[in-house]
Amino acid sequence: MEVIEIIESNVPLDWVTQPQFGKLIGLPQARLYQAKDNWPEGLVWQKINNKIYFSLRGWNEWMSQQGTQKASEYEATALKLISQSAVSGAPSPCRTRRHQKILPKRESYELV
Repeated sequence: MEVIEIIESNVPLDWVTQPQFGKLIGLPQARLYQAKDNWPEGLVWQKINNKIYFSLRGWNEWMSQQGTQKASEYEATALKLISQSAVSGAPSPCRTRRHQKILPKRESYELV
């Protein structure tokens, strides 16, 4: 309910308290407090008068950067795998070997 009220108020909103931010992104407060150490201080969070505030704009900007960075890493990995497979005799990225199924020999009998 709180999120809808914030959106409908049309007030430009950036820095919010820890409980508000946790509700907005769906992260419990205890987890949020631990996770903030992995986020850039000053951009995503900052401590003012012994109270921690989180920036919605900073969060969105940082998350966008992370998404772009991850996409670049995946693209580089894919290009590397493609270039390796283009080289003749390159080993397959698959580490397991296929085993050929061997059926038992059938004995044949001759009628006399």
